[in-house]
Amino acid sequence: MHKKQVSIFIPDSFLSETSDLKIKTSKIGVIGRALALFKIDQIVIYKDLSQNDDKYVTDADFMADVLGYMDTPQYLRKKVFPIRSELKHVGILPPLRTPHHPTESDLKVGDYRQGFTVKRNKKGTYIDIGMKSDSGMKGMENLAFCKEQLSVNKVFSFRVTKLAKEVIVTPDEPDDVYWGYKTLSTHKSLKNSLKLVNPDFVVETTRYADTINSIFNEFEEKLDKVDNIAIVFGGPYSSISEDLSGFSWDLVKLNTIPSQGTETVRTEEAVISTLSIINMLLNFC
Repeated sequence: MHKKQVSIFIPDSFLSETSDLKIKTSKIGVIGRALALFKIDQIVIYKDLSQNDDKYVTDADFMADVLGYMDTPQYLRKKVFPIRSELKHVGILPPLRTPHHPTESDLKVGDYRQGFTVKRNKKGTYIDIGMKSDSGMKGMENLAFCKEQLSVNKVFSFRVTKLAKEVIVTPDEPDDVYWGYKTLSTHKSLKNSLKLVNPDFVVETTRYADTINSIFNEFEEKLDKVDNIAIVFGGPYSSISEDLSGFSWDLVKLNTIPSQGTETVRTEEAVISTLSIINMLLNFC
């Protein structure tokens, strides 16, 4: 089956109901786990225009950092994310346990690993791919080597091509397993953020739309025909305030929690409810 690209969009006001840094970190952790659980390709954090100012710019950047931290393999986190006070609660975040977060450090030819580019010379680039110090390999400081000159202090995906005196890797990414999500904080409106992704199909989640059970077959047919899907969510204080109709994408407004038992649905609850339905439709129907 052709792999569809699925992105979700959440507003920068997502954390506005609390000022507690630990609670904020925990709420982001719920989103990160949902992204991995349902194999989402990208999360985009957009500017909530209903709030009329820039007071959530810092929150947007914080969300992007925490989501990036979660997606980064444990063996690279200290290099990619130096100690910062705002990240002091990341220890409470649940692990993703996805294929790009290996639990074993032993390597074999053909393995894929994410790596951090440490040093570069005329011959290529030295990469930290999480090898143990007692691995027996004689590469520089237990680093793998790539024969391409890559930008340093960046994370790339690699495939192990040779195990000898040093570990040789080449830039590559598997296409048959889930390899994590990308995070984009745009500081732009929802409409302009959507234009950056250029989806075929936009699903706007709102309690004031048709319920999923009432348009199930029609919605399933729409999903089957498109390749690039964007699912958009509102914030704690309002539904989506922008009019998303009249653009190049096909738009459907959808209520994925019919007959909700609570007065309001939190964004993270809406994300999990919606993605569970779309995951079923994309994979099993």
